[in-house]
Amino acid sequence: MKPFLAAHPPVSLQRAWTKAFTQSIRKPRAVQHHSRQFGAVPVHILQPTSGAPGEVVLFLHGGAYVLGGDGAYVGYAGQMAQALGRTIWLPEYRLAPEHAYPAAVDDALAAFDAIVDNGIAPENIILMGDSAGGGLSLATALALRDRGGPQAGALVLMSPWTDLTMSGESVQRLARRDPFIPSTWGGHARIGYAGERPFDDPGLSPLFAELNGLPRTLVQVGSEEILLSDSIRLVEAATGAGVDIRCEVYDGLWHDFQMQVGLLPDATRAVTRIRRFINGDASH
Repeated sequence: MKPFLAAHPPVSLQRAWTKAFTQSIRKPRAVQHHSRQFGAVPVHILQPTSGAPGEVVLFLHGGAYVLGGDGAYVGYAGQMAQALGRTIWLPEYRLAPEHAYPAAVDDALAAFDAIVDNGIAPENIILMGDSAGGGLSLATALALRDRGGPQAGALVLMSPWTDLTMSGESVQRLARRDPFIPSTWGGHARIGYAGERPFDDPGLSPLFAELNGLPRTLVQVGSEEILLSDSIRLVEAATGAGVDIRCEVYDGLWHDFQMQVGLLPDATRAVTRIRRFINGDASH
């Protein structure tokens, strides 16, 4: 991934190549997959044969807001559905540069509302995302708070991209050590998503938002990834705002390592801890 993205090929080629990469993660046979359309938002629904009824994970995929659509995340979401024992809704939110902010947030809100309209209580919805999807999950939770309606039951952020200014010290310090993504790629991808807005706009970079009123939150991040600072600063700010937030830093691991669930023991352990967290295990 890293040398390919560092070359900054056209977005169409990035999408095709990344989809081929992510589709190497196979959906488990025990997970059923079907797709539905809710308004303008297509949603993949991945349902394990055994799981908690009446509870849903709204999974917002990563890809720097420009990649990850067209079913690329179905295999990964299927693996997570089986590991978490929850039905997962994976929306195909609109991508940049064709659709700048707030298109992705609007689509995530529409997916959340569709889950509620399908009879799931808001407190039984888990907002979860990886990388840019982690930042989008946080931005969606803030949008839910701001519109005054019901909030999700919990928030799970895996290697979240919370600062599009890319001002965290780890962006440079760990640029060589993170084997997954180059810092220069994010610097290019953010332009299309931001449109005319400054990168420190709280809607784009929820690290700079008022963080009070969020649901209980779990953050997982690798010690060797360029976005480590995005998680550390988020946890400090959210704690100061009174949020019940926990952070797990996995030593020696890289950006979005949970993608290797079922293959990498530390990734499987991390996802097991996510399952305990969403089950309300106080000891976690």
